[in-house]
Amino acid sequence: MAAPNTYSRVVAWVKVILPLLALALLSTLFLFSRTPDPNRAIPFAEVDVEELAREQSLGQPRFAGTMSDGREVIFTAARVVPRLTNPNMLDAETIEARIDLNADSILLIVAGSGQFDLRNEAADLGDEVQLTTTTGLRLNTELMHFDMGTSSAVAPGNVLVTGPGLSLTAGSMRLSAVDGNDVVLFNDGVRVLYEPGS
Repeated sequence: MAAPNTYSRVVAWVKVILPLLALALLSTLFLFSRTPDPNRAIPFAEVDVEELAREQSLGQPRFAGTMSDGREVIFTAARVVPRLTNPNMLDAETIEARIDLNADSILLIVAGSGQFDLRNEAADLGDEVQLTTTTGLRLNTELMHFDMGTSSAVAPGNVLVTGPGLSLTAGSMRLSAVDGNDVVLFNDGVRVLYEPGS
């Protein structure tokens, strides 16, 4: 009968000793703790909290879809902000886009800013719009309107097109899809310089 008595005494002592040891360990944390070093603190992002609360925005979003003729379109931007008055309208900064023209050719688009109309599947790009094809053609203009529903694009202002042996200037441009083919129409003082073989 001595064993149960010893066991009970050990359990009783452990119930007292273990909490005292835990208390002693915790007290040493406070006794020997160092003062915090502000240079070693965790860095926080320098953001304007009021601006974040006031303005909803997306950082580096990506929009993908297909045009009416089935060609894939991908838009990316550095930042997109929905308009408070119309959530279907998005204002974007630093835009890049890619359109698959056919199996062998891709159109790359770069613009400083733009507005996307989600309901009407349209986009207005501005601030130095540049279109570049994999075949070497490059188009520069200040503003361009894209309509994904009709697979068309309009540049209402001056246009400069350069490429291998080609330099073209015009006051405006319209691109549309006719019977599965892309048709580009230049207007308003068109000037073309073509050098064959270069």
